[in-house]
Amino acid sequence: MGRRKVRTGALRDELLSVATRLLAEGGTGAVTTRAVAAGGGTSLAAVNELFGGKPGLIRAIFAAGFARLAADLRALEATGDPEADVVALAFAVRSFARRHPALYEVMFSRPFAEFSPGEQDVRSAEAIYGVVVGRVAALLGPGRPKGAARDVAVGLFAVVQGLVGLEASGLLGGGSEECDRRFRLTFTASLHGLRDATRASSRAGGLDSPEET
Repeated sequence: MGRRKVRTGALRDELLSVATRLLAEGGTGAVTTRAVAAGGGTSLAAVNELFGGKPGLIRAIFAAGFARLAADLRALEATGDPEADVVALAFAVRSFARRHPALYEVMFSRPFAEFSPGEQDVRSAEAIYGVVVGRVAALLGPGRPKGAARDVAVGLFAVVQGLVGLEASGLLGGGSEECDRRFRLTFTASLHGLRDATRASSRAGGLDSPEET
C-alpha cells in the first residue's frame, strides 16, 4: 500500500495518536517526524504540512496531554465534602503522572529543545485550572477575597508538582504505602495552610466579595 497523500483532520488525529504512542513506549527520543510519518503510513511532508514540523507536533502533544488530564479531573464527581474533593484532584493528577510519565514530562518539564510553550500554548492548562479553581472556591466559601481561589489553586498545584517529582525520583518513600501517606500528609497540610492564610487575609482586609474566576 502506498503512502497516503490526503492531508485531512482524520490523518492529523491518527498521526498525533502515533506520536503519543511513540512517546509512551520509547520516551522523548522516540518522537521524530520521520518515525511518526512511518507509523502513520504517510510521508514526512504530510507530517510537516499538518503540524508545521516537529515544534508543531510537540505543541499538539502538549495540548492533547492537558486535554486528557482535564477530562480525568472533570470525571471526578463532587462528594459534598469540599476538602475531600480538592484532595481527590491532587491524587488524580498524581495518578495521571504515574500512568503517563513521558506525556506528563512534555506538559511540565520541557524535554524537547524544539518546543517552548508560548502564551497561547499555556492556555491549554486553563481547562485544568478551571476545575481546580472551582473546587477550591467551594472549599474557601463565598466570603473569600477576590482572586483567592486561583492563588490557592496555583499554590496547591505547585505542591503536587513537587511531590510527583520526588516520587518519580524515588525520593518520596520506599513503598506505595509510605508514598501515599506522605503525599496525602503534605498536600493536606499545604491545603490547610493556604486556606487558613486566605481566611486570615480576608479578616485583616475586610474583604467579603466573591472571587471572580
